[in-house]
Amino acid sequence: MKPIFVAAALALALSSCSPTPSQTVQPDANDLELEVQGMSFVGPDTIRSGWTTIRVVNTGGMTHHALVYRLPDGVTGEMVDEQVVRPIQRSLTAAIAGDTEKAAQIAATMPEWVGDLTWLGGPGMMSDGVTGEATMYLEPGNYLVECYVKTNGVQHNFNPEPGEFGMVFPLTVLAEEGGMAEPDANVTLTITNSGYEISDGAFVTGDNSVRVRFEEQQLYNNFVGHDAHVFRIEEDTDVEAAARWPDFFPIDGQQTPAPTKFVGGIHDMPQGATGYFKLMLQPGNYGITAEIPDAKEKGFFKRFNVEGG
Repeated sequence: MKPIFVAAALALALSSCSPTPSQTVQPDANDLELEVQGMSFVGPDTIRSGWTTIRVVNTGGMTHHALVYRLPDGVTGEMVDEQVVRPIQRSLTAAIAGDTEKAAQIAATMPEWVGDLTWLGGPGMMSDGVTGEATMYLEPGNYLVECYVKTNGVQHNFNPEPGEFGMVFPLTVLAEEGGMAEPDANVTLTITNSGYEISDGAFVTGDNSVRVRFEEQQLYNNFVGHDAHVFRIEEDTDVEAAARWPDFFPIDGQQTPAPTKFVGGIHDMPQGATGYFKLMLQPGNYGITAEIPDAKEKGFFKRFNVEGG
């Protein structure tokens, strides 16, 4: 059960008097804003717990995303970099060279604690010029914000300099509660093992707040689960290519440039969780797809239209 931080009685009391040094006004937002600079996320590295908005301003010239996940006790960002990111890059390099046996051998060296990483949302695929924003309930702890899109066969989270991070951003969620209320939404997207359902509301021109209910969840390739990434469909868009592009595992998966404009979304969260993401939509046609193998064939592609305002 998620706690409620702002009681009606407290709100009424605070509205009737000015705060004194012994009183604090609960904020109406608990935001962390990161900028993409080169192959790095730049911004504050701490945020209060509770409902938390992660906003990523992408002016980095290519498509990125920002998976947020909690680290198990005793695991650090350096350990993720050395024991996960770098071996996956070596495996990818071997696969591109055609040595699938070597690629499989390297991929099999993942540490046992990888299974204890907890995916907790974060802004989905966003093309250059798009600001991605997702809101999730985050418990205190140590987290990473990560982008592993590929360019020329190299993951964005990989930095060839020993001891240096690529797009791997350590984040501390403090025990202090942020006091942010659960967001409102004008559309609800429900995710089950069968795919997507717009179960309430509708997408509109302009600002959209999307509630995502992860009613069912499962892992694919022992790594990724159901999520939602929204892209624009133009007359010349290869919808099949766009729908399968977020699947990381093929050599050309998540390889820039993306085949269409991605406008936001949210990464996978545990079964039973609820997250939110923001979209700014122009009139036109859009698709929602997932970062899983054969997303469209599994029911994880949904087309929708936004009428002119």
